[in-house]
Amino acid sequence: MQSLYDAIFFTSYHLTMALLAPVQRDSLLYWPFLISSLAITVIALAYWQRREKGLNPERFGTRRLWWHRSARADYRLYFVNALVFPAVFGALLFNQHDFAAWLDRLLGYSGHAGEATPIGWKLAYTLVFFVAYDFGRFVAHSMLHDIPVLWEFHKVHHSAEVLTPITAYRAHPVDLLVMAWGGTTAVGLASWGFNHLAGAVVSAYLFLGLHVLVWISNLTGNLRHTPVWITYGAVLGKWLISPAHHQLHHSLESRHLGCNRGFDLAIWDRLYGTLYVPAGPEESFSIGLEDGRDWHTVRQMLLGPFAGAARIIIGRRPENPSAQE
Repeated sequence: MQSLYDAIFFTSYHLTMALLAPVQRDSLLYWPFLISSLAITVIALAYWQRREKGLNPERFGTRRLWWHRSARADYRLYFVNALVFPAVFGALLFNQHDFAAWLDRLLGYSGHAGEATPIGWKLAYTLVFFVAYDFGRFVAHSMLHDIPVLWEFHKVHHSAEVLTPITAYRAHPVDLLVMAWGGTTAVGLASWGFNHLAGAVVSAYLFLGLHVLVWISNLTGNLRHTPVWITYGAVLGKWLISPAHHQLHHSLESRHLGCNRGFDLAIWDRLYGTLYVPAGPEESFSIGLEDGRDWHTVRQMLLGPFAGAARIIIGRRPENPSAQE
């Protein structure tokens, strides 16, 4: 009976948390970020309506977009992952404090947690945390694209045929784990370095419980997975990743394949040679995968990547190589 009770509690708790994402500060679906996305969309719609007569409203969201077969698959996987990820992979997660503490034990260093740190350390750590977090996610994202076995899992995300904010959650649990490791490891290294230099535990500036720069980034974060075309121009677009940058990341066009892997800073793509700066009017492109599989069932999205990865490991090519490779 205890096992049954635990299972019911686990299922109820995690499904409830998934439904309550709009009131969770660490979620892209937190209500201020949804409101900011809506406000920016309205402004963009007004701009494009002035610029182009006969604008297709589907670019900004209609029932045809939100109830597309691909979008419905996003919704299903969102709730399935809410149960599968913590149940199967939750024990493999760690935060930056755990990683920094592990480095302390490994290298024999112990900071003075009770000491206050000067404001300069706090300001510097706030900036370095953000840069390290962005770099860690870029490295993890590039690994998902460049390592064939990992690409099999990342295909789930790129199989989306339309983009909505929920598409950000269209990811295989292995994909989610790699991305979590990337950001946490980079920030953990930065935290350990600051704690070591300052002789105390250094913390970042927060806004309503969230890193202040991450908060600012999240104001446009949902627009990465929408049809809303917003660029930062040819100059700023070489430094910052706009929503249009990431939309092109999902493109099937040969000139876009593998581009724009960063999340906030474009410098990593520039150094790695994968930056494609969107400038001017919207580019025409299609998204999705051209491998012939049905990627819109939960079974395919969760189990298909394991089959593809197994074929690579035993030395066979995937049955349907993706155009994203």
